[in-house]
Amino acid sequence: MRGELGQIVGLVTDKFNDPNPRVRYAACNCIGQMSTDFAPAMQEKYASETVPRLLAAMGDSHARVQAHAAAAMVNFAEEASKTTLEPYLDALLERLLAMLRSDRRFVQEQAITTIATVAENAQSRFTAYYGAIMPMLLNVLEQVTDADYRMLRGKAMECATFVALAVGREVFEPDSARLVKLLTAAQQAVTDADDPQASYLQQAWARLCRLLGRDFEPLLPVVMPPLLTAAAQQPDFAVLAADEDAEAQYAAEDGWEFTQLGGQQVGIRTSALEDKLEAVELLASYAGDLGSGFVSYAAQTLEIMVPLFRFYYHEGVRQAAATAVPVVLASLRDSGDAATLRTAWVAVCDKYISVMDGEDDDAFATQLFAGFAEAVGVAGASCMSETQLVAFTDACVQLMTRYLQRMQERAAARAAQELDEDDEEQLLEDELIEGQAVDEVAKALHAVLRAHGAAYVPVFERLLPLARQYLQQEHDPAARQWAICVFDDLVEFTGPASAPHAAEFLAAISAALRQTEAPDLRQAAAYGVGVMATKGGDAYADFVLSTALPTMLDMLARSDARDTENIFATENIVATLAKILRAYGGRMPGDMHGRVLQTWFAALPVSNDEEEVPGVYEFLLQVMSERPEALVGGGAGAATHLVKVVAEALALCTLPEELAAALVALMQRTMAGLDDAAKRALWDEIPRAQQQALAAKGLI
Repeated sequence: MRGELGQIVGLVTDKFNDPNPRVRYAACNCIGQMSTDFAPAMQEKYASETVPRLLAAMGDSHARVQAHAAAAMVNFAEEASKTTLEPYLDALLERLLAMLRSDRRFVQEQAITTIATVAENAQSRFTAYYGAIMPMLLNVLEQVTDADYRMLRGKAMECATFVALAVGREVFEPDSARLVKLLTAAQQAVTDADDPQASYLQQAWARLCRLLGRDFEPLLPVVMPPLLTAAAQQPDFAVLAADEDAEAQYAAEDGWEFTQLGGQQVGIRTSALEDKLEAVELLASYAGDLGSGFVSYAAQTLEIMVPLFRFYYHEGVRQAAATAVPVVLASLRDSGDAATLRTAWVAVCDKYISVMDGEDDDAFATQLFAGFAEAVGVAGASCMSETQLVAFTDACVQLMTRYLQRMQERAAARAAQELDEDDEEQLLEDELIEGQAVDEVAKALHAVLRAHGAAYVPVFERLLPLARQYLQQEHDPAARQWAICVFDDLVEFTGPASAPHAAEFLAAISAALRQTEAPDLRQAAAYGVGVMATKGGDAYADFVLSTALPTMLDMLARSDARDTENIFATENIVATLAKILRAYGGRMPGDMHGRVLQTWFAALPVSNDEEEVPGVYEFLLQVMSERPEALVGGGAGAATHLVKVVAEALALCTLPEELAAALVALMQRTMAGLDDAAKRALWDEIPRAQQQALAAKGLI
């Protein structure tokens, strides 16, 4: 259908002129749905066909067509770039202001919602419309007090805070106190459980917190009590006989859902669960925005959050809690109260590990390990006891053993050709979810190794049998990559103490360096060799120089080394050569050192793997400072290459300011040695886009 999108857009937009309002309504609906389903192509290619039609429909003689056109505009704007929407802002806001003056409440509500979306898209460009929009929204909150207009008021709160975020604090400042006063009064007036303003208020406060930062702290006593209550609320259940009328007692519109279980009807009010999820997410938002300013509520928030790891009634609540806990811990860290942080962390750590042990939901396991890794980073060095380290490692082994069994079962099913198209699609989906979980387990191990260093080495032995099994998966490069990445981290954070376990991995790393069909695996192996050079010391010198280095030089010489699928692996090899030259250059015979250095120089630039870029160019500066003739002593060709690789790094990469300045100076010195014709010829060889990027950064 994407190939026919232009034709379909033409057919639909023609219907905006249909005399029947139902057809015009349907056309709005279609454009809105297509704006979501075919984003961003719909916005990038067909804005000129669709936006004017929606603008015209927002002035339709039928109110429902107006409102639906504005709703479709929300779908379009949510996926549109600022530059796409900007030409239409004047006309769009004119239409929306007119809709605000409608005598139909649903039209007013939709207009306010659309204004909020447009403001979020336009950001600072919305400043021009602030003076016309914000007073109207504040007047709604101040003057429209009838209970029938609670939804309108809620949408006005939403819109006002989105507009405030868009235009920034300086523009919003004159209206800040008035809006805070109105929101405070509204919160005190919310007494009914079904008042829609409650949810809008919570989100509005969170947006104001994002805007005001630490200046929001005095408002926490107003904001936090209902939020903590919502996060702590327990789900509502009902159990009825099979023949009872559930709808008569527990209406679906009140959020109740029933299912048959054991000859009974078991119901749960799902709307309350959504409220709980929203509250948990907002608590994390406040903790993240306020940092140490949230510390007064950190302990109470953790008491609510940590048990939610086992809140099996709603998967979203579990995931939100696992994500929120490290953010709340960070507020304790930022307060400087190390003792309170450690006390809180001990309980949190135990809960994380106990839930990891036996967790069979792959999506939640992914979030659980991700949250744990972040929390370990917050808790800091030596934050886990030996007992906790052992329990965590055993949980990793248990989960990764289960994934290994599933990998083997899938491989067997594929080998037996037992799968139809639907089966294969399901297996691919399972692999994707499990792959994400496997990545997060590796990151959690990375965090633990970073925090504990050599103290973790004895515990690491519990991982070795599993790592050995993963390394033996000849037909699954992702499995071997996982084991190699774990060893890379072991060397990085324990240094020479990792050497007793190296024999389990070095042969696999050597084989992975030669792997031509799995560049991600080759990249992990190359990175590991670099870590051995920088962190491993004498224990790894022989392997690096005798085995890994020749293989990497061979891989650099391949004609496809810089193909798209290989570029990150290749750049990791280039970065690793620099590390080897720094660490072990003195051990190389003179001719070998020169050959490796020239090969490294010829393999530049490095510009895709931004983590490796600084180290590579710092080494380049070091060589050019100490032995420039080793790189550019061969004539103008070497100097030309030097300027081109430095220009690419400066143009395409985000570099530390000091490093960028040093590279600019190097480029200028090198070019100063060329005559004018050579300079012009060299500059012409630098791609136009790079020249423009250098100019935009003020580097030329």
